[in-house]
Amino acid sequence: MSSLISNSELTTQLELHIPQCEELNLISAFVTQPAIRWLEALVTINQPTINLVGRFSPQDFIAGASDISAIRTCLNSGYQVKALSNLHAKIYQIDRDIIFTGSANLTGKGLSLVEHGNLESCTRVNACDTSKDFIEKIINAAITITGDILNKMEAYLDLYSTTESSSIPASWPTEVIPKTTDLFVSDFPLTKPGETTQAYIKNPSLEFAIIEASNADFSKTQHLFKQSKSYQWLKAQVIKNQGNRDLGFGQVSRLLHDTLCDDPDPYRSDIKELLSALYSYIKIYASDDISVYIPGSRSQVLRLLGPSHINKER
Repeated sequence: MSSLISNSELTTQLELHIPQCEELNLISAFVTQPAIRWLEALVTINQPTINLVGRFSPQDFIAGASDISAIRTCLNSGYQVKALSNLHAKIYQIDRDIIFTGSANLTGKGLSLVEHGNLESCTRVNACDTSKDFIEKIINAAITITGDILNKMEAYLDLYSTTESSSIPASWPTEVIPKTTDLFVSDFPLTKPGETTQAYIKNPSLEFAIIEASNADFSKTQHLFKQSKSYQWLKAQVIKNQGNRDLGFGQVSRLLHDTLCDDPDPYRSDIKELLSALYSYIKIYASDDISVYIPGSRSQVLRLLGPSHINKER
């Protein structure tokens, strides 16, 4: 069984292993320049392949939780840098077989590289195939940040440099960073419409955290919901199913279970809760697109509305 260690001990362990490594995967919600300068000094000689995945939301940069300059340094040094909006994990993988995880971000305070650093807890985990596959899924699901995208991010942030933090968007427009197509549990509503949850508070860049933050404006909320990944996925399933028997709740549950990228896979009971919440949103914000109804005593089924459905009925 692994023991808990502090972030100071984590830093010591990383300084021991990184200078000799050939591949380094760094997954951290936040990334700042002090930690990148520290990392640069460790990889000067061996120059490993480095993959860095961060959350990198607009609010993170405005609040100083992450640095644009740190990301630019990484790109200039040849790192592969990626963004994943629902990221909260902190994982350090060295040559695949050495894996540390915990609460320590790749920041000066997270790794206790600066005065008055945070007190974090970390541990070394078993580098089994499941752990390696989980890390690989995160990296593959994230969107690659290029120099051009970073320039767009910086220009977008300049628009909000004098704006109060409460009005800063929690996510990037798709013309700055496109959405990843992979689906995770966190891409679905974690509560019913009008409710909130601790997950939304911890990560306001989650799509449904953004949707709930705007629920005073019906038109805006409706637009955001119809653009959400989970609704777009569900609508695609309904369109694909046209000409067949209407999609039942159980059938959609099975499709979703096979699609989600979370590792380990969520329980089917959890998936049913996610779908139930999504259906509740559809009834409020997308009833003009998809009908959710119960034929007789059967479970809820979905039917596509609109011209294509009307023409088919005729």
